[in-house]
Amino acid sequence: MRQFSEVKELPYPAAALFEIISDVDNYAEFLPWCVASRVQERPDSNTMIADLKIGYGGMTETFASRVFLDRSELTVDTVQESGPFKHLESKWHILDRGENYSIVNFEIAFEFRSVLLESMMGAVFEAAAHKMIAAFEERAAALL
Repeated sequence: MRQFSEVKELPYPAAALFEIISDVDNYAEFLPWCVASRVQERPDSNTMIADLKIGYGGMTETFASRVFLDRSELTVDTVQESGPFKHLESKWHILDRGENYSIVNFEIAFEFRSVLLESMMGAVFEAAAHKMIAAFEERAAALL
């Protein structure tokens, strides 16, 4: 299983960053390789089931995830429900350090079901994760 984590200090309010990270319906507008995104279901105010369609190198894959939102702790946890991964979990944790200063911690662990996908995507995954973090940072800069 591959794992990646990154910590970023950002000049934005923690609550606003939480809203951007939890706004799955708009991921396709700014995330690299995200072709489509939509929330299928909201079982309660702290949980959603969301579909992401990812495209890379002429291939596309769709996967569904259960997303857990905790506004009091400023965390967004995701676990794959179905899709190309044998295992996929991610966690965003935002630390509020003042009016316009936050520390964002992102962690992801994954393993593809397919050896072919693992060999194609696994090797570029760390670079993709860095780009994803940068895309959220750019989104915050554009909106806040």
